[in-house]
Amino acid sequence: MNELSDTLPSMDQIIERAISLLRRDGRASYSEIARQLGTSRVNIASRLGPSLESGSVRVIAAVHPRLLGLNVLAHASIRVSGPLDPVIEAVANLTTPVFVSETAGQYQLVCELHARDLHELQVDLRQLRSAPGVLEADVILYERMLSSFFLGEEPAQFEHGFDEHDLRIIDLLQVDGRMSYSDIAEEVGLSISAARARVTRLLETGAMQIGVVRGRNAASSELVFGFGFKLTGDEHALLTLLSKDPGLEFLARTVGRFSVVATLAFPSLSDFNDLLARLREVESVHTVEPWLHAAIRLERYHHGAHGLAAANGDW
Repeated sequence: MNELSDTLPSMDQIIERAISLLRRDGRASYSEIARQLGTSRVNIASRLGPSLESGSVRVIAAVHPRLLGLNVLAHASIRVSGPLDPVIEAVANLTTPVFVSETAGQYQLVCELHARDLHELQVDLRQLRSAPGVLEADVILYERMLSSFFLGEEPAQFEHGFDEHDLRIIDLLQVDGRMSYSDIAEEVGLSISAARARVTRLLETGAMQIGVVRGRNAASSELVFGFGFKLTGDEHALLTLLSKDPGLEFLARTVGRFSVVATLAFPSLSDFNDLLARLREVESVHTVEPWLHAAIRLERYHHGAHGLAAANGDW
């Protein structure tokens, strides 16, 4: 019995794997998750349910930034002298940051910026660099997001034709990505089948995706690392290796000091070290620079439907 139990994943490992599945499909049922993990629905519901109810794990929808007219996406690494809180407050008062994390490494903060154009990005960067305590803000541009909170590769274009029902559904799912189709239908004034069809279309067009946001500041054994890669050759082997890792949260081709940037979550330090060793063996990888996300300090995933409508004319 002990020999058998040693070969089976612990419940904590099962929950981590369940969360990995929710990253891929935020609306997956407990039964489907249990089937894929070879356990019972009761086990999944009893362990995952409290995390969802407490908010330490949230399943929400996100609208692709380009649908909001946010066409310039960037990553900033910030070196800070002195306390971080005043700098984080200054960043939060800007219009472009959507994500800020306290990090361990060469830089003390990293943030993701979504701007309508290069001018708007430049205005915010000037304010950021003038904030007391900021020594440096090193910026790279995302040439293309390959995997993100939006899960798959960034679509080349979006289908048009969203109406007020679609916009209302997006608003609801940005708060609760697992809201039932019956509740969506009641809120929006549609039949259940029509609500299901609209959610499916929003997901299939790439306009919206549903996934997991974890409370990184809550007690958790999960480690989240960012990686910056400088390449001297073809990127295919690196992207393939990263894409196959179940902890992948973000992957982008970039312009600046890195060729590729990625974010991955690991259940243990040994898992991080194993992947880092394999990454360094990729022939085209000239250098790899990791940093630990110690605490997420700002997240802005919710965008009102009015922003979507305004960015896209008469949709």
